[in-house]
Amino acid sequence: MSLDQSRAFRISVTELAHFCCRQGDVVLGNDRSPTLQQGQEGHQRLQSQRPEAYQREVAVKAHFSGQFCHWTLAGRIDGLMLDGGPLVEEIKTTYCSAQDLPAAQHRLHLAQAKLYSALLCQQHDLDVILVRITYLKLDDDSEYQRESRHTGAELLDFLQGCVVEYSRWLDQYCCYLERRDASLAALEFPFQQYRAGQRALSVALYRDMRDQQRGLYHAPTGLGKTMATLFPALKQLGEGHVKQLWYLTAKNSGHRSVQQALAQFPQRPDLRVLFLQAKDKVCAGCDRTQLNCSPQTGYYDRLPVAREQFQASPSWQESDLQALAAEHRLCPHQLARDLLPWVDLVVADYNYVFDPQARLHDALADSKHIGLLVDEAHNLPDRARAMFSAELHRKSLIHLQQQVTEPALQKRIRALRRHYEATHKNAAPRALPPAFTQLLQATVEPLNDWFSQQNWLLFPEELFEHLMALWRFAQRAQSIADEDVLLYSDQPHRIQIFCTDPAPNLQPLTDSFHSCHFFSGSLLPMDYFQRCIQQLPGMSQLALANPFPPEHQCTLVAPVNTRFQQRNQSMAEIAGYIGQLWQTRPGRYLMAVPSYEYLAALMQQLSGQPQLPLICQPNSNEPVARAEFLQHLLSPRYLAGVIAGGVFAEGIDLQDNKLDGVIIVSTCLPPPSPEREHIKQHFEHSDGRGFDFAYRYPAINRVIQTAGRLIRSEQDTGVLLLMDDRFSQAAYRALLPPHWRPRLLKNSAELPSVLSAFFGTDV
Repeated sequence: MSLDQSRAFRISVTELAHFCCRQGDVVLGNDRSPTLQQGQEGHQRLQSQRPEAYQREVAVKAHFSGQFCHWTLAGRIDGLMLDGGPLVEEIKTTYCSAQDLPAAQHRLHLAQAKLYSALLCQQHDLDVILVRITYLKLDDDSEYQRESRHTGAELLDFLQGCVVEYSRWLDQYCCYLERRDASLAALEFPFQQYRAGQRALSVALYRDMRDQQRGLYHAPTGLGKTMATLFPALKQLGEGHVKQLWYLTAKNSGHRSVQQALAQFPQRPDLRVLFLQAKDKVCAGCDRTQLNCSPQTGYYDRLPVAREQFQASPSWQESDLQALAAEHRLCPHQLARDLLPWVDLVVADYNYVFDPQARLHDALADSKHIGLLVDEAHNLPDRARAMFSAELHRKSLIHLQQQVTEPALQKRIRALRRHYEATHKNAAPRALPPAFTQLLQATVEPLNDWFSQQNWLLFPEELFEHLMALWRFAQRAQSIADEDVLLYSDQPHRIQIFCTDPAPNLQPLTDSFHSCHFFSGSLLPMDYFQRCIQQLPGMSQLALANPFPPEHQCTLVAPVNTRFQQRNQSMAEIAGYIGQLWQTRPGRYLMAVPSYEYLAALMQQLSGQPQLPLICQPNSNEPVARAEFLQHLLSPRYLAGVIAGGVFAEGIDLQDNKLDGVIIVSTCLPPPSPEREHIKQHFEHSDGRGFDFAYRYPAINRVIQTAGRLIRSEQDTGVLLLMDDRFSQAAYRALLPPHWRPRLLKNSAELPSVLSAFFGTDV
């Protein structure tokens, strides 16, 4: 690679300071940091108080070259005064007092200010600069400052040292990118031929990513969508259209899908892959009661050596993170965050991108060069609604009032509780009282400050959860939008800020990326999902046909009335259909039901048929119970009751023990609730399809997802029994996949002849 072919980078002063000058410990998790908005407001407040000769937001930049790269260093000086001797001011908002400010943190701030000053020296040939770090303590609006005087020569030497170090790093990174791009250019689809529809999906995504177009892709289960989306995205990465890929999943099973897809390439490409997970999963051996975590203590002093070892690696996989962290005694969770800018493919949960409280703002600051792949995107609307909603429970305020020992804070919490009770009693649907929102903010900040000063690692987890719930509600209460409603309930006693429509929040986030690609096995009807993700049209759509022969699935509709008021009366009829099905063709069956209560009642009804080997989804997330249930699914015969839309109805793949049938009881309409009714009202007003958006479309999506457990390969055959008379209605049948071709049964006595004709045997 010659200099003419060198790669270009743009680096901020903050990035360079963090890379070259950060030392000491990882700041422990509850040490408060101001939000981006609080930082901006604090900067503007101090800048407005400075004298007339004070220059604000002064842009500085310089260009540098390495052997294989050229890069621009740029930033904005918070404040500059040239009259009376040059002064460079760096403003930092904080919750630390002067005596509590960590020395390593101040050294980092000083390094940043010195880099700004050095760039200023290059532009103005200055001899001496006074560097001032001004700290604005947000909880009491007080200031303190630290000053140092530096010669121009000293500052330029400091800059040069950082430039040499960073240029060397970028040169190494460019060499890696050359190897990676060559590896991806040679990458071939790992199978001799595409499945039906798989190539169409790959081509569509490739074009949409190349053209910076958002795409929505309905790819039925069994098509191989993980490979069909990853392969063209990796090609785009190697061709330089994007600098990084983020693959978002709704569940951890999505991580396994990516791992399996990458393992299918005969020659693994040179690729750095990072699987982002919560701290308690990555740091499995971390003791929460420890005051000092040794992998976090002195972490940044040991990081440079580990970072060099990472840079020298030809590729990077999940196991490499743990090995590198163990070798250098580093926190693997923090190491993953620090290596994020230098990996090619990031696999993460939705919340790292979409949740305003969990979003990785620093890692996504350059999102215009990131291609976003969103798997199982049918989950996104409801997940996003939860992310953009918040709730405050009376029990949280009571718990905090009991646990907080500071008298002044106790007084504020008592006042907040009085305002909470008055607000709850008034139950205004659109706005919280200004006095309540102001008191929320005035309480949560000193409360967080108090908590961070305690031996908080020894507090019960429940206290931290209540504190975070209050903080999230206080943040959300500052901006209640038109699509939000306020809900009040007594059981549980709470105030809820509920987002009826996630699109106004999702669209600005997706607009910031190079391109976004949403795919799932059930994105029907597509207009519904597009409207839930973005308000404006313009998303390309691709609805692919089922990849397997439609004659492999026998779809039957049993005209049973499963409406809530008729459920008790129809139990015996449902049991009769299931008993006849089992008697006709015993095997492995999944029975999906909308709720635990309905499932328990049906299992009780079916227990009167001793020939049925019944197993039931556990009503908890306890790992042992889940593992036992999954083990039962390896049996040769069973009737397994699960919750439609739950992890066992969507997240399991029984490749080694095929199902003979899936039974879906009812249309799986979500139960009526204040939240659903407000979704209905919102979309009735905006789109004229309130019932569809709130109830019918989510229900059909659950049905399609659950049915997708049945036919997983070209060899699979089986029965899909839809038990509800509404499936015979045009409004519902029109939403079912066309290849299902459902047949309406008159009664259970028809099952033997229908199944005999389907399986081609005497049954």
